Amino acid sequence: MAFQPADTATLSTALPARRSAGKASVLHFADQLVGPLRFSAQPRRFLLLYLLADGAAVWLAMQELFVAMLVVFSLSRCTVVALVHLAGPEAKLRREAVAARRPWVEVLLYIFSLATIVLANMTGPIAAQLSTFPSSQFTRVTAAASIDATVTYLTVHGDVFFRIVTRWLLALLKGLESVLTLSPWPVIFAVVGFAAWKRGGAGLLVLVWMALGYLGLFGYWSEALQTSALVLASLCVCVAIGIPAGILLAKSPASRAIASPVLDLMQTMPSFVYLLPAVAFFSIGKPPALIATVIFALPPLVRLTCLGIEQVPLHVREAMQAHGATPLQMLLKAELPLALPSIRTGINQTIMMCLSMVVVAALIGGGGLGYNVLFALQNVQYGEGILAGLAIVFCAVLFDRLAGSGRKTDF
Repeated sequence: MAFQPADTATLSTALPARRSAGKASVLHFADQLVGPLRFSAQPRRFLLLYLLADGAAVWLAMQELFVAMLVVFSLSRCTVVALVHLAGPEAKLRREAVAARRPWVEVLLYIFSLATIVLANMTGPIAAQLSTFPSSQFTRVTAAASIDATVTYLTVHGDVFFRIVTRWLLALLKGLESVLTLSPWPVIFAVVGFAAWKRGGAGLLVLVWMALGYLGLFGYWSEALQTSALVLASLCVCVAIGIPAGILLAKSPASRAIASPVLDLMQTMPSFVYLLPAVAFFSIGKPPALIATVIFALPPLVRLTCLGIEQVPLHVREAMQAHGATPLQMLLKAELPLALPSIRTGINQTIMMCLSMVVVAALIGGGGLGYNVLFALQNVQYGEGILAGLAIVFCAVLFDRLAGSGRKTDF
């Protein structure tokens, strides 16, 4: 191939373009060093990182730690440069366009945050007000008194309802405990082992027998049966409530909008808090332990049931509608079968969360292996506590493998 030199016109246009690109790169690099207070029209990215780093630098400067301030400032700028280089020019294009149209909002937020940090670290009444959030003890006491009054009202006027629920739950628990405790241990070994062999083969059979052998050898057999009865009873209640509730949420956007905050509250509330209404309405014993366990373990089953039905392909629904299927027929013959893997996952997660409440439920009379752990904790018996904890782990392994594992069969 013969060499063809570029003409003068091409060189004359290429050199200014390169110089302009180099100048733009230098200005862009300078914008990253300056931060949100730059005067260019480029979009302002990584505002949160700038706020955290510059706020820390200002605080260090107020404490006269100038070396640390320079280190924080330098590290933040190096981090921004690295993130910009890794993200590329086309990352988050829509957000950048919005930020470019309203840069003054970010600038005001940046200035306000740094000015507030400076004022909070000074002396005087303003600094004291900025350092401590204004609280109202009267509001707190009034809210607590209102909650106490509501609980008392419900306890008095709903006594008949709570007694009926307690009797039904106690009957369910006693029935499951009777079935498990009256069965000889060889029968349980044989039945559970056969189920494990059908589900996962010889490997799962050995694992299940090892777990059952640990429970029997270390003397946790009766407590493990009580724990299993509590878990199975909680699972029955969760399935009876969770699957219909998940179907309702999948079919009704309004119900999902109302129930989603409630499910979020149920999943984020500390587990010990569930004991308060359970004890207030159902007293002490295994029924309130079951209620607290159900409240804690219900949300995953509801959410995964809803998710499984929502993920049914649209063409399946259209085909069913084209053949004249009613909504009930579509649900029973298409949606629920296709959502079954998601529902199984929800059941598995519910079982694990029921087991995680065993120790907490022992505080209000749940019994079982949770009481062994609680007793060891109260008496500072490390060995007994670890052995009882391992027993709970083996129960979790049994439930998890039998409920969630299985051979992949090709049809």
